[in-house]
Amino acid sequence: MNTNAPSERPNRGVQLTRRLERSDPFLMRAVQAAALIGCILGMLIYSLQVVREDTQANRSALTKAAAVGQVAAEADTARLDAAALEAAPLIAAALAEGASPAAQRTLKASVSERLAPTPVTAIIVFSPRGEAVSVFGQLPADVAGTIGPRPSSRRAGNELLGLELVPVSKGRAAYYRDLPMPDGQPVQAALVLRKDAFQSALQIGAAAGNGWRAALLNRDGDAVLTAAGDQRAFDQADAALVGSALGWPPLHADESSAAGRVSGQQSGTFVETRAVAGGMLQVAYVGEAPSVLSVLAARRYQFLALFGASILAVLLAISVVQNEWQRHDRHVRDADLIAARAEITCDLLAAGVIDWSVADGVVDYSEGWADMFSQGDEPASEEIFDWIARIHPDDRLAAREAYQAMLEGTQSELVHRMRIRMSSGLWVQVVERGRAIAGVDGRVKRIVLVQTTEPVDGSALRNAFGGLTLPDVRAG
Repeated sequence: MNTNAPSERPNRGVQLTRRLERSDPFLMRAVQAAALIGCILGMLIYSLQVVREDTQANRSALTKAAAVGQVAAEADTARLDAAALEAAPLIAAALAEGASPAAQRTLKASVSERLAPTPVTAIIVFSPRGEAVSVFGQLPADVAGTIGPRPSSRRAGNELLGLELVPVSKGRAAYYRDLPMPDGQPVQAALVLRKDAFQSALQIGAAAGNGWRAALLNRDGDAVLTAAGDQRAFDQADAALVGSALGWPPLHADESSAAGRVSGQQSGTFVETRAVAGGMLQVAYVGEAPSVLSVLAARRYQFLALFGASILAVLLAISVVQNEWQRHDRHVRDADLIAARAEITCDLLAAGVIDWSVADGVVDYSEGWADMFSQGDEPASEEIFDWIARIHPDDRLAAREAYQAMLEGTQSELVHRMRIRMSSGLWVQVVERGRAIAGVDGRVKRIVLVQTTEPVDGSALRNAFGGLTLPDVRAG
């Protein structure tokens, strides 16, 4: 048998291990879907936050509008009282006994002139029996025959408590009050208001945004005058909501009709009420919380710009991540190919490889090393001292010195001959080549040792027996 022939090893190739690549198409699609879903969720959260902010802004605007509207309504009420007091002497003179028809016409004309710049268009004077005695000013046609004496509150029980403000036609109201007379006996009068009366106080509700409504209520909670935004109206549901917020306790002559200030909310509808003229009137404002669709429609360009920027940012981030993952996967594949090429090279050259991790002090043996020196039984990872124990005692000191020189950095490569013990206990001479791998700090991190068996040509055997002579058996 030819002892120089290498040991037979299985005829096998090297197959790369399949790894889970980060740039896998399925994984990338999952990342893209997750990023898109995250972007959409972010936009929804942002939309809800914007809706909440707009709702709070509308609520705050409605509260401020109610405060301003209360002042405006008080001012309009004061103007009504001032107009009545200014016209009272002229009306008393016209109603005085002995006043000629010409004097009455002159006085009525003067009253009309005095009422022209005021919210009052006409004043109807009633007798103690409740009959209309005289009309001063311009009486609108839509209220002719509809105004009677001062009505009583339906909610005052058995007590007679008159209403100060009542509706007389669509968009028009009558304001009842007593006019002082020279004899000290006041007369009851109804001030017919213009259609724009109290509208400045009601229109302030527009500050609350779309869907606003406003109304001026009397002691009974009747909506005497109303105002609203486009395609809206102060209806019975709003009146019921305001009445529920106010509570409307039973009325007595010495009590206020309702709370001076009320703020409430019900199912996205806001209510603000303020007392006017000592509680005889209530100015009420109703607003709606904006919907998500209305907010999106109002800020569509802002949302489109934000959504577009978010999508671009997500796509850019995904592109950067994908490129980085692809680069990492290429490096991993290249490293696997290099490792496979090194393994094939060592197998073809009948070499064994030992990988020494300096930090751990552990050595790993390649399959080729196991085939050559361990009869295919690949040993587990061992400590460096276990490997040195495999070296022949006569070669161990030289090997230690060579390894130490590589660890200290004075030598980066080594080539020497030594004998190592196989698993069978026999010694085999090998040529060992080594190279150190340093880290970024310059310190040695790993040492790779490659061992090949030295060819046997019989010269050592001849040298060992060169001085010996065999006896001549035939000479005996």
